[in-house]
Amino acid sequence: MRLILGIDPGSRTTGFALLRSKKPLPLVPRDFSVVEAGVLRADAALPYAQRIGLLHIALCELLMEHRPDVCVIEKAFFDKNVNSALKLGELRGAYIAACARSEVPVAELTPADVKKTIAGNGRADKEAIALALHALLGFNRGSLPHDATDALAISLCHGLKSALTSLDGMSGRAMTRPRLPTLRR
Repeated sequence: MRLILGIDPGSRTTGFALLRSKKPLPLVPRDFSVVEAGVLRADAALPYAQRIGLLHIALCELLMEHRPDVCVIEKAFFDKNVNSALKLGELRGAYIAACARSEVPVAELTPADVKKTIAGNGRADKEAIALALHALLGFNRGSLPHDATDALAISLCHGLKSALTSLDGMSGRAMTRPRLPTLRR
């Protein structure tokens, strides 16, 4: 079964979640189980470049330990603070490089797409996401930071969208009549 690693990048705290499909073609949220969820942290007192390096190493270790089939990283969004957006882009680059180094394919999802798929609203707040995950997966957030539940939402969104894409591909093939080879004399 597939193992999906979701990443909610942050330069101080990055959320991660590993989600495993229980079936070859998972169609509903309960077809997935949470393997692990948590955060990768770097000391905020460290220089920014050193924090990125440490977070890169932490993700490499996570990738080596669990060997996910795909890593889904939340896409950067443009905010009023250009400096924050640039730093987030640099961090995403470090994470994408870690995945490439570990030969783990990378997928990307926008925050609005994840929120709409999981909570039904593209502008849902972090608490609404946590409540939706509880309803969909039976996952209790407990003391986990919202970064971890956001990463879990990213994993689940990708898992459900991948299943629908697979179904769509199968239905297209099933309806297409195979071409018979032409005989030459």
